[in-house]
Amino acid sequence: MKLLILFLLLSISTINLHAQPATELPLPKIVLTDTIRRTEVKDQSQSPTCWVFGTNSLFESDLLKKYELRMNLSEMYIARYAYIDKAKQYLASDGKTYFAGGGQFHDVLRVVNRFGMVPEEVYSGKAAKYSNHDHSAMDTAMKRFMEPLLAQGKKTLTANESRQLNDTLDKYLGKLPQIFCYQQEEYNPQTFAKQVLCFQNDYVELMSFADQPLYKKCLLVDKYNWAGDSLYNISLEDMQMVVDTALARGWSVGWEGDVTEPGFNYNAGYAAVPDSAFDMEEKRCDDFKTEKTVRDHMLHLVGAGRDENNKKWYYLKNSWGTWLSKYRGYLFMQESYFKLKTMIMMVNKEALPAQLKEKLGLK
Repeated sequence: MKLLILFLLLSISTINLHAQPATELPLPKIVLTDTIRRTEVKDQSQSPTCWVFGTNSLFESDLLKKYELRMNLSEMYIARYAYIDKAKQYLASDGKTYFAGGGQFHDVLRVVNRFGMVPEEVYSGKAAKYSNHDHSAMDTAMKRFMEPLLAQGKKTLTANESRQLNDTLDKYLGKLPQIFCYQQEEYNPQTFAKQVLCFQNDYVELMSFADQPLYKKCLLVDKYNWAGDSLYNISLEDMQMVVDTALARGWSVGWEGDVTEPGFNYNAGYAAVPDSAFDMEEKRCDDFKTEKTVRDHMLHLVGAGRDENNKKWYYLKNSWGTWLSKYRGYLFMQESYFKLKTMIMMVNKEALPAQLKEKLGLK
């Protein structure tokens, strides 16, 4: 009973890290006009892995659309390999790059392309057989392992240090599967990704900052972009057109943005900002430069609708479980909030409008 109470207190404190208004706004009745098939809501619990949960949820919806394949993909298989990559970059950069449990969409793509993917049933990442993810001890252990190496001026891991690093991850997440069976067929992670998921390089990441060249790949300088990946920069109008076009065609969208805002209320199930007359594109840039807008969470955008006043709202799937949530793990995001606080999106290239594909030089 004491352990259960402690878990509940920790979970509540995690949710309270995200700004919640003292009073709830009366949410108008919203009728969804476009919704995408998706898998069940999951719970990242005490782990900074929303980036994997959000991306995997997008993959799972795409598998339903393309192949009628309902899949529960392993988040911790991805998070583990990404942690190793971050450790290597952390040494190579003299400790200047981000080294913690967070990440981005392209971190998932990098792992899948190099190391494949496995189902959740094959690798849950719960080595101690806990029912929830808790990475606090693992994150501390990883930092304690890396700091002495950094202090010694090491730039790379030796074979022995790599083994020690993997031993630490084995302890907290479990050993990685080499061969496994799925529907009575034998696979390794690479063959599973290629033959069952048919995973290809068919995703694109998009951002919108008016101070950077449009319709070109640009570097968004941010601590989470530890690998220095570039993203396509498009207009805010095109960002919204991507979402609306994708939903109309049956595709969903990965969403990354700011949820530490007074207008983001997970418990009540909405994200909203007051309507204002400012230049949205200019304010987006200013808020990002001054860190009023930060990138702190990933969600899965799975629908859109309108309220009784004909205002547009988007419908997003979260990864904080279903408890303490009015809409059982989902929330409605007002159009103005989307325009102001969306930082990055990821979507299948097939979902892009033809004219935008042409602008970006994509086939």
